[in-house]
Amino acid sequence: MIPLLLLSILTIVIVIERYLFLGKQGVGKKNNFESFLAALKVGNNTEAARLCEEDNAAWSRIFQYAALTEISGDEQEKLMDQAANVEVAYLERRLNVLSIVAGVAPLLGFIGTIAGVITIFFDISTTADISIGVISEGLYQKMVSSAGGLVVGIIAFVFYQLLQNSVDKFIAQMEEYSLQLKTLFLQGK
Repeated sequence: MIPLLLLSILTIVIVIERYLFLGKQGVGKKNNFESFLAALKVGNNTEAARLCEEDNAAWSRIFQYAALTEISGDEQEKLMDQAANVEVAYLERRLNVLSIVAGVAPLLGFIGTIAGVITIFFDISTTADISIGVISEGLYQKMVSSAGGLVVGIIAFVFYQLLQNSVDKFIAQMEEYSLQLKTLFLQGK
């Protein structure tokens, strides 16, 4: 049960940290991007760059290269793609740990179940008694560890999926922003 307790604490810490981090990254701050796009539309690249620097969210670190006039459109697109890959990696950081906890916790619970069965058979072998009093301790250990492993695993799995869904929404939002930006450039600003 101690490893399950440690895994549950680890899960809670990662979930809280990731939710706080994702909240600071500006998913859903469309008005900031709209201001950025409006500045680019009128050719005010300085204002667009200032908006990116001021916001300091994931979207602004990706699209800041669109405000640079000294590089070509192809180079801007490559830089934005690379920046997007970096930002997605930051957003997905530690999510793999939740995935591992979701898989390992039930297995640790199963190990506890086996230990409970071993306790039952050991107690029966030392007392030569099969009464409920002799087997109840092992059954209790078996059931608690199974339930604990499943609960920790399910919680880790659910939050992994929710956090991954937030990252996927961010990716979709960045693709939408990118499409708007490309459309603006195709129209010749």
